Amino acid sequence: MTAAAACAVLAVLELDAVLVAQTLASRPLVVGALLGALTGHAQAGMLFGAVFELLSLCDLPVGGCLTWSAPVAAGTATVIASGGAPASLCFAAGAAAGILHSRAEAFERTRRASSGDALALRAEADGRTLGRAMGASIALHAAMTFAVAGAVVAVAGAVDRRWWTSAPDLIQGGAALMSSSAPWLGLSGVTAWGLRRS
Repeated sequence: MTAAAACAVLAVLELDAVLVAQTLASRPLVVGALLGALTGHAQAGMLFGAVFELLSLCDLPVGGCLTWSAPVAAGTATVIASGGAPASLCFAAGAAAGILHSRAEAFERTRRASSGDALALRAEADGRTLGRAMGASIALHAAMTFAVAGAVVAVAGAVDRRWWTSAPDLIQGGAALMSSSAPWLGLSGVTAWGLRRS
């Protein structure tokens, strides 16, 4: 499976997070495992899915809470890993994709909210208008996810091919430390959340 096709699958899976169905198919563990299997890198997909799942368990995208998109992070990291990039670069690029996606989604939600009243008036006059508008909104969201993931995959691939092996030890070591400590940070966050709940 090509990187573009994998990003398209990610865009469809991510729709489950806020717009369509909400069956939990968009959880990072599911996204990572599925994209890993489709790209022939199941182990990397499970690894990134599990890490981003741990990091996001206490931070669900409910209502206006859009700190970052863990499904996009896990999926993007898995797609980058399928190209042979080092795990530390995959993790850093995946986290960047998750943050960029949440910023784009916040902008999209603001735009959608500002046009809601006009859409409601048109829907009262013609019900088909609402269906078309909903379809267009879903398509726009999927296109936005595809664009963010695809752009980060392309940039990470270019960095890996042209610069990463000659990057300063501080950058490579920092990325490696970040990716290796992420599961423990996620686990500590889940533990702290559980202790506060008890």
